[in-house]
Amino acid sequence: MSYIRLVGTRALFWTLAVLSAILIFSPLRTGDLPGYDDAEYSHMAKDMVHTGDWVNLRSNGYPALEHPPMLEWMEASLFSVFGISDAAARFPAALSGFLVLLLVYWLGRKLLGDPFSGVLAMFVMASTVYFLKYASHAMNDVPFTFFFLCGICAWMVAEEDPRWYLAAGVCIGMAQMTRAMMGLALPAVFALHAIASRRRPPVRYAVPALAIGFSPIVWLYAHWLGLYGREFVAVHATFLKNEVYGALTPAWRRYTGLPEYLWMISKSYWPWLPLMITGWVVVIRRKDRRLSLLLYWPLVVFLLCSVTRSRVLRYMLPAYPAFAILAAIGLTRLVSQQNLRRGLTLATPILAVAVLAIAIHPPVNWHAVEIRPIAAAATAATPAGERYGFHDDGLARYDETNQLQWYGDRYLIVLFSDRELLAELRAPHTHVFVLDKRAYQTYVQPKMPHQILAESGHLVCIRLL
Repeated sequence: MSYIRLVGTRALFWTLAVLSAILIFSPLRTGDLPGYDDAEYSHMAKDMVHTGDWVNLRSNGYPALEHPPMLEWMEASLFSVFGISDAAARFPAALSGFLVLLLVYWLGRKLLGDPFSGVLAMFVMASTVYFLKYASHAMNDVPFTFFFLCGICAWMVAEEDPRWYLAAGVCIGMAQMTRAMMGLALPAVFALHAIASRRRPPVRYAVPALAIGFSPIVWLYAHWLGLYGREFVAVHATFLKNEVYGALTPAWRRYTGLPEYLWMISKSYWPWLPLMITGWVVVIRRKDRRLSLLLYWPLVVFLLCSVTRSRVLRYMLPAYPAFAILAAIGLTRLVSQQNLRRGLTLATPILAVAVLAIAIHPPVNWHAVEIRPIAAAATAATPAGERYGFHDDGLARYDETNQLQWYGDRYLIVLFSDRELLAELRAPHTHVFVLDKRAYQTYVQPKMPHQILAESGHLVCIRLL
């Protein structure tokens, strides 16, 4: 028992911080990038470095106008200094994830007035597997969560020092430059909490803060509109239709977004779900104006996610810090602080052993084993500035095209059908092709002189002679 009494809140915080850093950063040295969002964002960031154009995103050499470029800026900055690698591509998300844990501690401590409650919230967040999963991906969800949480923290400090409203405005801008429309959730949370808590932000700070928050995205879209004109409008209209307001099948699913997200949370947020619900009830009963932030914050995120066409649980990650603080409230309501402190102290050595084991032998996920040798062969056989043909059974394999651009260094001529492939083979713009084996055996092997440059899985890289 004497050992347990010696471990204070500060020691628990630093222990959790060190273990969390090891847990988040050590897996960066292993594995590779999945082909959809990870490789897509990363190859666009690589294109920034190669072209020197840091404003106009490109995918496969064509304008990519769906998302703002904040994540690509973060990745490209690292590429410029440390070189282009999988680890550098994933580092912004990992760093953002670690900083989220520190901010959850700070915010829990400030809202609840107790450093130990901040440690509990940090522990809940650090043991949320779903959050840790995306902290290891080269995607914008965790960086967006970090900017969102920075905004919440700035909003809380601004109650004491109104100059922090300007910092909250910066966070709105950063969030919108990461995930444009979802960034609107942050000012919505501020507005609801201001009404609930009867806070009146000084106009001399509120107006400049809003200007700071919305100016970057307005400037970017105005620039793209002036540069690309109708193409920008058409791309965004298609994107919004596919992701936000497009039709669903069956039609009644248009109205089921909220229960779908509740169901996803109920399946994944364990063991913390009951404690989070308990914390929610406690906050409602207390009627504390400051703590009401923990109600409006996830509610706004829930509503914005539920009205969109695309429903993916990771879009809810900006609400997870609020969930962690609510779970900490539930823990302190159901278990005495003495027992909680004793439990954390006893669990620390076990957690340390588990984290070190993961650091030494991290789980390795390989996503591009098949693609990497093909990408290397196609790049080596194609002159700089020349595209090579790509055809995979007539399918729109964007996962493979993204990985080919990330692990290779050439743009592609994507052939979506056998007819397009045959037309390209008859009048080729390139002599290098990456084909699925069916197409290769049907259209090339028996009919055209060629050289096989590489074979991997179901793909073949060839050069026509």
